[in-house]
Amino acid sequence: MHRSLFFLLIILSSCQQAKEVRPDIPCHLRYPHTCKPLVVIDGTKPDVKFLGNQQLNKLTHYLAMQEQVESQTIGFSGSFSEVYQAYEALQQQGSLEELTLLLRHPSPNVRYYALLGLAEKDPQNKTTYYHQLAGKYDSLNTLNGCVGSSGELWEFVYYNVFESVE
Repeated sequence: MHRSLFFLLIILSSCQQAKEVRPDIPCHLRYPHTCKPLVVIDGTKPDVKFLGNQQLNKLTHYLAMQEQVESQTIGFSGSFSEVYQAYEALQQQGSLEELTLLLRHPSPNVRYYALLGLAEKDPQNKTTYYHQLAGKYDSLNTLNGCVGSSGELWEFVYYNVFESVE
């Protein structure tokens, strides 16, 4: 009992220290190696955050909270999707290294969009990125235009990255 309580206190104190990281210093200057994801315990469940990039944290959190991944236009009227808009911001602002780290994010939505972003930014290595994708068999809900569907993450990724012709 005392050991588990001690371990919990160590985790909580390390999370509190991690929140005090100065965001004005770029991640690669604070940490000479790569920027690693950090598990932060806030509330009832852990959340993966990336050190030094608050904007990506907000985008990934937003995408993770969505019920589904969406195409650029959705619904019968073809309205522009705010979720897709968040993906575009993630794809534009995230570096290859950051998007690669997102392939291990707990949310299948975030992993899906991270792989799409990597395939767009670095198409010659999309097979390598696909092999790094975690949780390929997780369930994913999609909304493409006005058609909703569900399946496994790998099915949607494989179709959209390797078989779809734009």
